[in-house]
Amino acid sequence: MPRRKPLTELTKDIEKKLVKGRKQAAKNIVNSLTEKGPWWTGTFGENWIVSKNPVKARRKRKPDFPSYMMPKPTARQIKNARVPNVALNQDLFIGNRAKYAGFAINAPGQTLPNFRGQQVTYAQHFSQSKGPTAMGPNWYNIYTEGGFIHKDITLAFQKVGFTNKVVV
Repeated sequence: MPRRKPLTELTKDIEKKLVKGRKQAAKNIVNSLTEKGPWWTGTFGENWIVSKNPVKARRKRKPDFPSYMMPKPTARQIKNARVPNVALNQDLFIGNRAKYAGFAINAPGQTLPNFRGQQVTYAQHFSQSKGPTAMGPNWYNIYTEGGFIHKDITLAFQKVGFTNKVVV
């Protein structure tokens, strides 16, 4: 018969699993944001990170090149996100370091010049060219508000041993 742990260890065991689940959830979310997000030069997709501090959008875009040279989304390599080790009571932040991150998630008021030099939103840019995401220009809102993020979180906690079954 397996040796049972004392009840006093229960909170430590639950905390360890919660920390593992949160770490896995952060990895799942970064992978999904990379996969579902726009893919032009690769700069935006490669700049999703998990951090102990709020993520600042400061990285410049890779140099522009002709659209026929842009890699297909299926050719991109998605790196496994590094997640810092933090205690359960510490914050984790997921963000994108690309300077134009607000534009790429179609945030209100975020514009960049199009091919003719006119300031446009990502939705306008998406409609003027063949957008590189299957979810459309509002891909970020669809992911965060449409249940996809909840699915990634649920799968992460299931992966580390939590179940969604209620035991009475």
